[in-house]
Amino acid sequence: MRKFLTWRKTISGKLTSIYLLMFIIVLLLLNTAVYLGLNYFLKNNARNSLDKTMNFLSTRLLQYNYYDTDLMEEISRSEGNIYFRVLSTNRNIRFQSNLLEDVEIPVTQGYQELKIGDRSFIYTTRFILDRGIFIGYIQLVREMTSEYSFLRSLLLVITVTSLLGAFAAIITAHTITRKTLRPIISIMDTAKEISGSDISRRLEISGPEDELTELTRTFNSMLDRLEKAFQGQRQFVSDASHELRTPISVIQGYANLLDRWGKEEVAVRDEAIEAIKKEAANMKTLVESLLFLARGDGNKISINKSQFYLDELIEEVVQETLLITDKLKVSTTGLEKMLINADRELIKQMLRIFIDNGIKYTPAGGELRIGLAREDNWALLTVEDTGIGIPEEALPHIFERFYRVDKSRSEKKGAGLGLAIARWIIEKHHGQVEIFSSPGHGTRVLVRLPFAGFQQ
Repeated sequence: MRKFLTWRKTISGKLTSIYLLMFIIVLLLLNTAVYLGLNYFLKNNARNSLDKTMNFLSTRLLQYNYYDTDLMEEISRSEGNIYFRVLSTNRNIRFQSNLLEDVEIPVTQGYQELKIGDRSFIYTTRFILDRGIFIGYIQLVREMTSEYSFLRSLLLVITVTSLLGAFAAIITAHTITRKTLRPIISIMDTAKEISGSDISRRLEISGPEDELTELTRTFNSMLDRLEKAFQGQRQFVSDASHELRTPISVIQGYANLLDRWGKEEVAVRDEAIEAIKKEAANMKTLVESLLFLARGDGNKISINKSQFYLDELIEEVVQETLLITDKLKVSTTGLEKMLINADRELIKQMLRIFIDNGIKYTPAGGELRIGLAREDNWALLTVEDTGIGIPEEALPHIFERFYRVDKSRSEKKGAGLGLAIARWIIEKHHGQVEIFSSPGHGTRVLVRLPFAGFQQ
């Protein structure tokens, strides 16, 4: 019983129950219609036969003599299954077929049922009128034994076929339902086998192109994205651990150095303190970058948009850049007055990332140019340097987290998170970013941001 109740709760059980219920309802309606239709046809045919015989007999009796027993016997023999009884006005029997002897037949109007032994009949009673004068009764009885036997046999056949049909419907509905839901069952089984350490399983796509095939394809696509995300997560954790291990090892090494000789050697102490401060600053930057990306992935960073002039922000960042570097020529080109609706601090952070990368990978004496122009409905921001450039094969990967083209490209080592943060900021502002570069010919960053207005 419990297993049955559990089966009823499954989708296949519910669908099978629905199919079975619909089949039984349709079968009952169809069989009921057939049975009632045949029952009506047979009884109506019998009543029409009685009516025709009654009309004929009444006319003949009036033409001759309603006591003409020879006529009665002749009609009875010719009809075969129709029997007569003629009554006087005081209901005395004047004539009756042999079958009706000792059989009580009530004198009632309409069509009535009658049983004689194990045989079934219907009968009707009519007044006999001679020129409007009531002169007696005539009763016609028609046998219905074969018709009723046929109806009983039909009802038995209908019942048996309905039960067999219901059983066949259960098997068929369950088979069809299981076959139809096979992709879903396969998805369930695959989902049970998938774990965080192994999501390489995929569903086989077969059968006609229908909704379940599309569901299978969608599930496989979801698994592809999950596998890629898990791989990225594992890589992210591995890279983050590696990046954090280096400064921690340096700090630990200098701490041991301080413990051994720093108490007496001032030079050793100063060197250790400076190195520890530097590595702590690097760790802080790395942890802040990791925290930014983690919060960004979890949609926990608030985007506080406001209208401001992008050209003024660029001038501000350029002035700050000139204060911290003198090895490059930093300039602006064609800054148009441009009003945008964005988070000013995030846009400044994004701009600072591109400028810092340009400074980091441009040799002393090089040039860094920042430009701003309008292109259709976009504010077009460019950051261009004359640095060492980026190999063509590395360009598709530069926005990946912890990706670095070559750790020896600069004296200043980074964790490879800056461009990932910059792209996140641009995408959150519904912008676009492209980078054009080749080794020895510098790098050009092109950022498109939707603008709020334009002023001459």
